[in-house]
Amino acid sequence: MSNALNAGVHGMSLQTKFRALSRLGHALSVPDRSVTRPDGDVVLYSCHDVDRSMVEDGKRFSPLLEGIRRTVSELGYKAINLTHPFALFSGSTIKGGSMTMNYRALALRGRAVAVRSLRRGGDARLDLEAAFYGRLLDQIEPRMVISIQPPAALCRAARQRDILVAEAMHGSNYSLNNTIFTAHMAAPDDQLPNVLISFDDVSQATMTTICAGRYITALRANHPWLHSLRVARGAHSGHAQAQGGRKKVLVTLQWGYDGERDYLSNIIPNGILHPVMEEVFARGADAYDFLIRMHPIQMNQNGYRHHRTYIEALPARFPNVAWQEASTRPLPLLLDEAIGHITMSSSSVGEAAATQVSSLMICPTLQPGGALHGFFRELEAEGLVTFGPLDAGKILDWIGARAASDKVRAPYDVESRHAEELAFYRALLARATTVSPSHARTSS
Repeated sequence: MSNALNAGVHGMSLQTKFRALSRLGHALSVPDRSVTRPDGDVVLYSCHDVDRSMVEDGKRFSPLLEGIRRTVSELGYKAINLTHPFALFSGSTIKGGSMTMNYRALALRGRAVAVRSLRRGGDARLDLEAAFYGRLLDQIEPRMVISIQPPAALCRAARQRDILVAEAMHGSNYSLNNTIFTAHMAAPDDQLPNVLISFDDVSQATMTTICAGRYITALRANHPWLHSLRVARGAHSGHAQAQGGRKKVLVTLQWGYDGERDYLSNIIPNGILHPVMEEVFARGADAYDFLIRMHPIQMNQNGYRHHRTYIEALPARFPNVAWQEASTRPLPLLLDEAIGHITMSSSSVGEAAATQVSSLMICPTLQPGGALHGFFRELEAEGLVTFGPLDAGKILDWIGARAASDKVRAPYDVESRHAEELAFYRALLARATTVSPSHARTSS
């Protein structure tokens, strides 16, 4: 859950060390930036730049937070953006502008090293960063904070000031088998948000279990970006899936196979795209177009240039493959046009399920005995996920079955759903005015 730089470079592979040092070097090229507080009630939106996977009029933004912002703005609240260290992009290139703090974060971490050498016990870095975030919150005076993976220090500083922090869950269909997330949630309450907002039933059930007996509340909402896009379409949003001609298949790539996760290493030879998928592209050339969507880290993070170079070269080898539009257009719109979705192990299967698109997951770790076995099984029971082998023939059979299906996707009643969204965030903001000090400041 944490930024790779937070862990230092001890024990890393040479490639991982290079990426960490590359990000550190790039951080020095992004100056700190402040913003002017607008008049009126403010909501602070914060995330890492890798979450800002969308670009509009040359400005980057997080689709998850942007969807929430659009709804909350209708309730009369202004927005301020904050980039978690370390920013990859200048704050002026973020939609609505963003505060950045690379130099201040580096200075704090340097101070923490010095403080640790002078005292025993405690977490010097957490204390110093919480004090910094506290001063920032005192200046901004937000009604609440809505964040993707909020830093522990930000959560602590906000709780000390009775400012509610709501985490918008990045990804979907979290289960208790997700050891990375459950380990993250083992932190003391004062280092975690007050509220976890899930956008699917499986995640909501998991969060409810994890939060039981703690000063953290699990809430369920509609997916904000999907909802925002459908609001833009009209009162009864339909689907744009082509009924004739060539069929489109969406392929989402997943970060982690290039040495970042031990249990995913040595599965994909080049760490980017399995050669079985290249065989699928070649054998399916007469009937299907494949849209490849790169992971936001592959698109934005330093150290992944070879990923981008490899994917950018694929259309020259396979004319039925495209990547650029698929990596920049809103995911829900791509899914609306696709007959099916293929991935190794990405949680984008949850977003596909929300648009009633079936997914094929082909990572061996999801099979019995694998490190990720048990993930996404709820979607399998609903018929929205199939776990298949790394076999081109069987993958093409699965695609063929989707192409032959005449299943009609249900319409989306935008008017009633939007009323639900407004009511949800109105209630969340009301909760933000009544945070209990005793609850806010208690840690497990």
